[in-house]
Parts: sequence; C-alpha cells; structure tokens
Amino acid sequence: MKQHLERLIALQEADLRLEEIAERKRRIPEMVEAARQPLLTAQATRDSLKQELDKLTKDRKTCEQDLAAQEQTISKLQDRTTKGEIKTNREYQAHLVEVELAKKKKGEIEEQLLILMDQVDTRKKDLAQAEAAVKEADKRFAAEKASLEGSVGALDEELAALKQKREAMVAAIEPTLLRTYEKLRRSKKGHALAGVNKDGTCMACRLHVQPQVVAEVKRAATIHTCEHCQRILYWTGEPVQIIPQPERKGDEVEVEETAETTE
Repeated sequence: MKQHLERLIALQEADLRLEEIAERKRRIPEMVEAARQPLLTAQATRDSLKQELDKLTKDRKTCEQDLAAQEQTISKLQDRTTKGEIKTNREYQAHLVEVELAKKKKGEIEEQLLILMDQVDTRKKDLAQAEAAVKEADKRFAAEKASLEGSVGALDEELAALKQKREAMVAAIEPTLLRTYEKLRRSKKGHALAGVNKDGTCMACRLHVQPQVVAEVKRAATIHTCEHCQRILYWTGEPVQIIPQPERKGDEVEVEETAETTE
C-alpha cells in the first residue's frame, strides 16, 4: 500500500505542476501588459511635459509679440513730440503720463517674458530627461516581453513531457484508487492528498488527526482519509523504521498485533 501512496503523491505533484504551467501560460499576456506599464507611465509623463512645453513656447511667442507691439506703441508716442503734435503744456503732461504707463506695461511684459523663457528652458530639460526615461523603459520592456514570450516554448516542452509521464503514472495506479483520487482532486482544487506531520496534524485543513489513525498512516498498510477534509493521508514526519520481529506462534502474533492497534 505504501507503493500506491507514493504513486499517488507523485501523480499529485505532476498534476499540480501541470496546473501551474497552464496558469503561467494563461497569465503571460497579463504579465506582458504588466511589464508594459512602466513604459506607458514614462510615455504619459513625456507627453504631458511636451504639451506643457508647447503651451509655454506658444505663450512666450505671444508675449514676444506683445512686447514688440508695446515697443511700437512707445515709439509712436515718442514721435508725437518730434512731429509737433503736442501744442499745449496740458497735452504734454498727459503725453508724459501716457508714455510712462506704456513703459510700465512694457516692463511688465518683459518680466513675464523672462519668466516664460525660464519655464521653457526648465521644461526642455525635463522633457530631455523624460525622453531618456522612455528609451530606458522601452528597452527594459522589450527585454521582459521577449523573455516572457520566449518562455512559452520551454513551458510547452515541459507540459508535453509531464503529460506523457502522467499517462505512465496513471497506468500504474489501481483503478478504484485512481477514481477516488480524481474525484478528490476535482473537489479539493488539485490537492487530493494531504500530509500528516509529526504533531499529528493534517497539513491541508490544519486539524488534528486521531492518534490511532496517525499510527496507521505511519505504517502505510492501508489507505486512510482525513475525517475533517476527506483527503487521502500520508506520513510526512520522521522516517518510520521497521524493526524485524522474530517469528512467533499464532496466538503470540495476534496479541502483538492487537497491542499495535491500540497504540
């Protein structure tokens, strides 16, 4: 019976690995998209900075046009004095106020232009850094994508080999036991068997197994299931050493077996 358990344990390990491979293959497109996210983030940052730079550049050009227009206005105002358009002292005083206001407005435009020029220079530097970040992120993504997509071939090879190995395993297991295993595997998310540790606990449901059952699981003379989760149990504690016993008369052997049963 121990050999049957060992075959079931090996079969469960193969089945779990098959599920793991299938799940990894299924998730590869998701993993590729996850690997793409840093690149998308870097591209979004770059595009946002480019939009800001374009707007700042446009605002600077508008400000430069405003400054040119204001300088032309001041030039026209100053020409009035040379062309004799100002006749009275009152007109002259008003003219001076108008020139002063025009120069003040020009100063404000110049100040705004300096701010915009500084912002443009800053955004150009930020954009250059963002472009470099995009190139680096694109390089990393290309490598990760190639690695993920390249792993499909290796997974397919392992999958085919495991399926072939599983067929040989299934053929070596007693049909009734195999049906029990398959039923449990479907209902227990792939875990039809559970180990019993040295503390006498089922490692699947974490509940204690009766001492008598633990003793019998150690000997592996028959198949036992957990009374709590119904999984097939096998011993995972320290190795069990079987000490050969001298042959005895029938009644003596019967007593010994009874004693072992009550351990």
